[in-house]
Amino acid sequence: MRIEPGEAAVLIIRRSEAEPTKYWTAVRKATSSFDPTTNDVQLFDQVAVLELGDRLPLAEALENAIATIRSIEP
Repeated sequence: MRIEPGEAAVLIIRRSEAEPTKYWTAVRKATSSFDPTTNDVQLFDQVAVLELGDRLPLAEALENAIATIRSIEP
């Protein structure tokens, strides 16, 4: 995955409502704007890079997501 100027990689971790010991994890790429006065980031046009659903324990979900984030090209 490559991130261009004005883009962001976003890690999303959400606990399952149906099964609280499982997590939904995703990595998304989005165009972004950044306000340096408030440190606010706004995201637009998200594209899924990885979505793991809500069936994994937290440690396993994070391992998969981190591997995807580490694949970001300089």
